[in-house]
Amino acid sequence: MEPIVEPGPDDPICVSMRRGATQLIWFNNPRHRNALSLAMRELAIPEMIRAMDDPAVRCVVVAGAGGCFSAGGDIRGMAGTTVGQGRQRLRNVHRLVRAMTDGPKPVIAAVEGWAVGAGLSIAVACDIVIAASDARFSMPFGKIGLMPDLGVLHTLPARIGIGRTRWLALTGRAVDAETAAAWGIADELVVPGQAVAHALALAEEIAAGAPIATAVTKQALSRGLLPLDDVLATEVDAQSMLFGTRDFAEGTAAFLEKRAPTFTGE
Repeated sequence: MEPIVEPGPDDPICVSMRRGATQLIWFNNPRHRNALSLAMRELAIPEMIRAMDDPAVRCVVVAGAGGCFSAGGDIRGMAGTTVGQGRQRLRNVHRLVRAMTDGPKPVIAAVEGWAVGAGLSIAVACDIVIAASDARFSMPFGKIGLMPDLGVLHTLPARIGIGRTRWLALTGRAVDAETAAAWGIADELVVPGQAVAHALALAEEIAAGAPIATAVTKQALSRGLLPLDDVLATEVDAQSMLFGTRDFAEGTAAFLEKRAPTFTGE
């Protein structure tokens, strides 16, 4: 695979590129620490939706250029926002969150530097978080008079529990990568500068799996912790469907023949 090349200052503020079966989506405004401006969101939302709809894509990696994942919302662009505009602003960016959490493709965050506010929200909306060992995470929404958004009050407690979520949300303090990994914000820590490479390697590993089974598993997990009866009912419906797929036939044949399977998503 070709070496990883970050987008440059002449590229758009959100850049999407294919790496094998993985779609790599970059936040690309390092001058402003990849703040999630309205303009950046307008580029990121359709790219994420396209990736989820493209049968050739089996995994998505989200990263920030210039050594910072994202400093969160673009505060400069929030001044003068009316109640109506605020509601529309949130409904629009929720399309990105829903595509990431409800879509069929696993999403991996590659976090270098800071993931702050909405940047943290985007990171933990991903299925897996790979972080550099010098990364830092915080959600200081209250310091500018706002509440945590982009679904983080659902996705973060699912990772770290309600108590630690309260601590982060109410204090606005930052935690380092080691603490983030111990709590469950980050799933793996890597050498600084290697988060994207590690995320792409993991995405390639996931992409080798059966796409329908991966999608069903992701979507079942996205519902959160459900009562046992609901989980068992989901298994009855989904697993019986999977038994009828060509990928199941291929997977079992490959296992018995002691070879690597070739899954087609059928």
